[in-house]
Amino acid sequence: MVWRKKPRPSLLKRTPIAEWVAAALGLILTVAVIGYLLAEGLREGQRPPSLSVASEPAQRTGGGYVMPVVVRNSSDTTAASVEVRGTLTQSGAIVEERTVTFAYVPGRGETHGGLVFQNDPTRSTVEVVAEGYEEP
Repeated sequence: MVWRKKPRPSLLKRTPIAEWVAAALGLILTVAVIGYLLAEGLREGQRPPSLSVASEPAQRTGGGYVMPVVVRNSSDTTAASVEVRGTLTQSGAIVEERTVTFAYVPGRGETHGGLVFQNDPTRSTVEVVAEGYEEP
């Protein structure tokens, strides 16, 4: 008597459909992540940070007046040590000047902070500008 082995079912028949779906999703995600990383790495000439500063109405506190400021970065590049200067002027003369440094402003993001003045900013002309930054 000769024993014959039963033929093994093909790989397609042995593997459940859920396993094939999971493998396909894993492959798609892996290729997408690699493509994204390559595109980011090969991007030429990253633009410098594009900073804009906006002030909000000042609020009275025990130590003077706090003027909230928002620094926005419309570029993809992060800016570090962002220096913001706020100036109060009356009749063309500088009444008071303050600075604040933000640790970083992320690309396509914003950071909030405040300038503390001794004089009431609502009685003066206020100018708030970003003066500089470092590359992280």
